[in-house]
Amino acid sequence: MKLFLVLIGTISLLTSNKCSQNTGVVNTHTPLVQLQTLGCRGFCPTYKLCFYQDGMLEYEGIRNMLKMGMDTVKLSSAELKRLTNAVKEVNLFQYPERIESKVADAPSSTITVFDGATAHEVTGSIDRPAPILTLEALLIDLAEAHGLKLREGVNPYLPPTNQQEILVTFKPDVNPGNFMMQLEKVRLRIVRRTGVENQWIIGYNPDQIKEKQLIDLLKGMDGVLEAGPVKK
Repeated sequence: MKLFLVLIGTISLLTSNKCSQNTGVVNTHTPLVQLQTLGCRGFCPTYKLCFYQDGMLEYEGIRNMLKMGMDTVKLSSAELKRLTNAVKEVNLFQYPERIESKVADAPSSTITVFDGATAHEVTGSIDRPAPILTLEALLIDLAEAHGLKLREGVNPYLPPTNQQEILVTFKPDVNPGNFMMQLEKVRLRIVRRTGVENQWIIGYNPDQIKEKQLIDLLKGMDGVLEAGPVKK
């Protein structure tokens, strides 16, 4: 179980709800604005963007993203100026923390702005005021200008084109489908059952986790009797 916790931490690298704040010297790596999408009942893209005053942008793909995990890009000086002016113009502090929507299950998100040690967040959906929606669109456009694909969700049940497979034997009382829910971040997929009791071929994306890492992870988890490469 200790190995499981260490490896999951390495794979997901999940951050806190807000951008990390630097309380040191002014004009260092200080957060400016954050966007976090909250998903929906379908396959809506779920991710977080943290923009900093030094122009750095930290990305985290959480669910249903073409790119999962963490990435960092650098805005140009012109992009940073445009963003800074837009944040000031919208003045998110004037809005309530939650803006209710009349549209059931519409994708929602939270935008957070930072002013020194003070942060203010506004959560809502398509019913938010136009200035907030415009600011959100700008945050997405800036990220996509640097190669981050945000607007297109990914069906997590479709296998990747480069899917590889391993062989996993579970304990007799373990339901493989329920077991796999623990590993949502690495999107394991049941391919088929073998002739051995509760032994399954499991598909995975090698861009997200390597074979040995996945095998070691599974071997350290309760409910797994054996894990290894598919025998050729």
